[in-house]
Amino acid sequence: MGQNTPIDTSHINCIAKANLLIDEALLIIQNNYYKKDSVQWGPLLIKAKNSLNQQSNCDAAYKTVQWCFDQINEKHSYIMPPKKAALYNGNINSSPSSRPEKIVFGPIRHEIVEGDIAYLNVPWIATTDVSVCTQFADSIQYLIKSFDKKGVNKWIIDLRNNTGGNCWPMLAGLGPLLGDGIHGFFVSAKETIPISYKNGIAMQGKQPRCEVSQPYSIISDKQTIVILTSNTTSSAGEIVALAFKGRNNVYLYGEPTAGLTTANAAYSLSDGSMLVLTVCREADRNGKIIEGKIQPDELIIPRPGKSNDSVKDAAVMFLQTQ
Repeated sequence: MGQNTPIDTSHINCIAKANLLIDEALLIIQNNYYKKDSVQWGPLLIKAKNSLNQQSNCDAAYKTVQWCFDQINEKHSYIMPPKKAALYNGNINSSPSSRPEKIVFGPIRHEIVEGDIAYLNVPWIATTDVSVCTQFADSIQYLIKSFDKKGVNKWIIDLRNNTGGNCWPMLAGLGPLLGDGIHGFFVSAKETIPISYKNGIAMQGKQPRCEVSQPYSIISDKQTIVILTSNTTSSAGEIVALAFKGRNNVYLYGEPTAGLTTANAAYSLSDGSMLVLTVCREADRNGKIIEGKIQPDELIIPRPGKSNDSVKDAAVMFLQTQ
């Protein structure tokens, strides 16, 4: 008798697991996607399964989920593999740009431009780890406190390289300049949830999202603020820009933002990956729904090849007249 050849089950196991993950992810999308009623799910699911079963890669499910988002022209939702998902915990707002796994927020740059004008760059933060978020927010408030005590009452808040992540430590850190109150809304078909700050706590509705260790209050209520934006200002970065927009003595300078002005929620999947899904729209402090890009008050296109920062320079020149 001939010797039986062992059956290679690795491909079968991969596809079986991928099918389970696709079923799990697509059920969440069908139930929670903010435009779910506009999607013809039947044909999409059939095409997705056919595409998946023609692949042999164990990561095929992730590619297929992204393929589904591409088919419905959804630019803000995506799926995170297990290793990257491990950096997150809970609800987030994030862009799908890849970042080094152990670097969870960008550099916070700052300076006093001149006596009463301060510059503060607020970067992306790609985690919801409580201790890291508190550290980030504390750092922002510490800088605001130190500048305020030196007599600064004119501010340049730079969001041009803020590609998103977790908006709550950004809002908590900038709380002294935002002031207590409601600064925007998440809007779904079922409810409208305020985005607010009060006494060191950034809140989603009644739920605290990030709290600083020692809340600080600005000495004078006469502050003039210029927010710098670009087409890289995205997602959570846009929430921060939106939180300031419409406030007295606040002006947006630069380019229109990226246009990811919707809100995401994160859903953990059985293999440790995470589905980051757009679940609602956003509105400004007056309740106006934002559709796409946030337009600056003063459109300034950076001059290519120039070593100086024309957008920042314009903000400084404006603040010198205030």
